[in-house]
Amino acid sequence: MLKRIGTAEPTPPWGYLFALGAFMVMFLGIIIGSTVMSLVFSDGSPSVLLVGWSIGMTITIIYVLKSRRQSPDDIEALRMGATNTKLLIIALWTVGFAILFDLISWSVVNTQVLSTAELLGFVGGNISAMSWLIAGIFMILLQPLAEELVFRGLMFPAFRGMFGVWVGFWMVVIFHTLFHFLAYLPVTSNNTIILWYGAGLPFLHAVFITSVRGYTGSTRAAWVAHAVFGTFAIIKTIIFA
Repeated sequence: MLKRIGTAEPTPPWGYLFALGAFMVMFLGIIIGSTVMSLVFSDGSPSVLLVGWSIGMTITIIYVLKSRRQSPDDIEALRMGATNTKLLIIALWTVGFAILFDLISWSVVNTQVLSTAELLGFVGGNISAMSWLIAGIFMILLQPLAEELVFRGLMFPAFRGMFGVWVGFWMVVIFHTLFHFLAYLPVTSNNTIILWYGAGLPFLHAVFITSVRGYTGSTRAAWVAHAVFGTFAIIKTIIFA
């Protein structure tokens, strides 16, 4: 498996600087989106921040698809097209790892009610159906698609082509973890929760999803894995909310 993950791919028609630029677009997009929503709506609803993040993810998706789907080479290098990989198998494997990571989280933070940093505000509150719908759209569709286009679609081939397959692999993992820590840092005084859900769990997710991308050669497969993690988080949060 490691040999297959470590297999080099053709160099994409963009460089690592473009991939870093897309990372900055995504980060600035969620800052702008969340700031605008906080200024317009000051009721403190947990869904307000999710709408702001969704705006940022939408900006990112549009930016990547508009800039990198201009030629057949771009489309091929993104690896978002049809794949021979059995996506259902990827989804089932991801469910297993989601359960494993959840058990690790339970042992680290000593509580079973939390699932992910993005949904901490949904635990213990009176959440409306509309808020759950917003959370579902963000966690299952917009966040997985935007982040996979940037991290595994753009960064993965560019970084591995520039810095080597394994250095590039771990750079993608680090950027994924750093983004989650900066963008979705839990608002709590519990340092264990901050460190685990801000960095620890995103790191595990990043290692798994990046491994899926390397093993299958498909960004679409990585997108499915990411969406399954989001679905698991939504279902668990609904159960314990």
